Amino acid sequence: MNRANLVNAALFQVAWFACVLGGASGTSLWGSLTVVALILFSASLRMLRHDLPFVLAGLVAGFALDTVWIQLGILDYAGAEVAPLWIVLLWCGLGLTLNHSMQMFAARPLLGGLLAGATAPISYLGGERLGAVAVPDPWAMAWVGLVWAAVFWGAFTWARRGIERRAQPAAVVGSA
Repeated sequence: MNRANLVNAALFQVAWFACVLGGASGTSLWGSLTVVALILFSASLRMLRHDLPFVLAGLVAGFALDTVWIQLGILDYAGAEVAPLWIVLLWCGLGLTLNHSMQMFAARPLLGGLLAGATAPISYLGGERLGAVAVPDPWAMAWVGLVWAAVFWGAFTWARRGIERRAQPAAVVGSA
């Protein structure tokens, strides 16, 4: 793992704690600032145009999935009807790791998906321990893990295609 990927991983860990602890205290400010830091770091690497589709996908997927899990009673964000901003920001931050610190899983998307699925319950249960979310039935986290496995298998496959496109030499204009 190169230095830039280590910085990306460290920034994401800060973002995770900022989002979760902010969520526990009812604010999204610190999570917002750390996601902005991840975006600025991506821009400094000239990768922002490659990362933004993953950020937008994280925004949509995070809002949709966590809202569904709220409605199914799998997660409880202090009685919220829809996914709170801090968890959506966390999903956006996660999108900013796919071309960087988690890029290694693009070569093995199935492995990456399985690891994501296995760690999803740990992440949510960690958030519960910090007071940001309630998990009424920890066994229901198995469903979250299965969904994460599928979502991240797809995300890593998508990231691999982008990496392969960037690795291809540019077409020479005017050649026959």
